Amino acid sequence: MSGQPAEQRREYLTVEAYLEGERHSEVRHEYFDGEVFAMAGASQEHELVALNLAAALHSHLKAKPCRVFKDGIKLRLQAMGRDLFYYPDIMVACDPADAHRYYREKPKLLIEVLSENENKDLIEKFFAYQRLASLEEYVVVTPDPARPEVRIFRRAEGWEPGKIHHEGEFTLHSVGLTLKVSDLYAT
Repeated sequence: MSGQPAEQRREYLTVEAYLEGERHSEVRHEYFDGEVFAMAGASQEHELVALNLAAALHSHLKAKPCRVFKDGIKLRLQAMGRDLFYYPDIMVACDPADAHRYYREKPKLLIEVLSENENKDLIEKFFAYQRLASLEEYVVVTPDPARPEVRIFRRAEGWEPGKIHHEGEFTLHSVGLTLKVSDLYAT
């Protein structure tokens, strides 16, 4: 016995066991060095923005080597020697060698539509994602049509926050796509 009360002991889950469990689970989980954390469901506003972005990216990248994934494919990365798996809202991966069936490791573009846990997207994921050598842009979008906001962070700009877009157009340089902010919130 470890001397810890049963409710404090956590069993380490291997990456293989996590991936197998996710294949059969009705609830998605993120993975942090042997521990799993259930993900909350999304609002209809969140889903609308994510779907509009994914559809525009999919249409733009059709017949090109990049693939667009909307929140069903995991992102695997390592930080400080620890394995992490996240479910980005939208991921664009272009490396043909990065072809695992259930996750990607070399995305070019990651987009998160803010959830109720904004700090996870704005802080935790932002710092974790910067470790990905392949990542060119990280985009954070608010789901509320009454407060539209698109923030783009680019590796080429030292990950400093660029202009915050509340209206008009913005360009995703990593994939050469210009979009209207209003189109993200269109029903």
